[in-house]
Amino acid sequence: MYARIAIVTGASSGIGKAIYEELKKDDFSRVIGVSRRGPDIYADITEDPEHLQSKILDELDLKSSRVSLLVNNAGIMPFDVAQDRRVFDVNFWGAYNMINILADVFAYGACVINIASISGVIHEEELPIYSASKAALISLTKSLAKRYAPSVRVNCISPGLFFPTDLVPGEEQPPQWLIDKIPMGKFGNPESLAEIVEMIYSNTYMTGANIIVDGGASC
Repeated sequence: MYARIAIVTGASSGIGKAIYEELKKDDFSRVIGVSRRGPDIYADITEDPEHLQSKILDELDLKSSRVSLLVNNAGIMPFDVAQDRRVFDVNFWGAYNMINILADVFAYGACVINIASISGVIHEEELPIYSASKAALISLTKSLAKRYAPSVRVNCISPGLFFPTDLVPGEEQPPQWLIDKIPMGKFGNPESLAEIVEMIYSNTYMTGANIIVDGGASC
């Protein structure tokens, strides 16, 4: 029996940090956070895949453990059009790289959870490249769910507005006009998404799903 490992990208802040901290309370043998700021593996998920693979696999004891859960959370939403290519590099290719890197070390029954966005569902006119990158990630989720079934499940969560995160920093309260667009009348908090991660991971029949968690904003 292999020890179970969970890996979370973008684990140094916001939603990723909340997921990482909650998973550490579960019965995984180890939870590994990956980002440019750690907390465990300091790496850019857009770097050369072979170099990234070496960094990650060097942290795993493959004689006694396998990856049971991968949460692809790392993402960016810059408003500078000069960053458009990097948006796809991080939001889409970064997740794809991580799945490919770990493909041979997933446990049977492992789960991949990609963190997309409702922007990939409702198509934001002011953020076309960001929206396209998240729509592509949702599509990738469904394609890979078919490719890897039944040995690995691949699912997706599309959050709405959550606070605080790097996309919606916590130094000041969000503007009221944004909150007014949400039927539930408030932003989500990052810890609540950890509950959805745990639900998807525990449901062994769920694959190819995109779970929208947005307080009703996409309605």
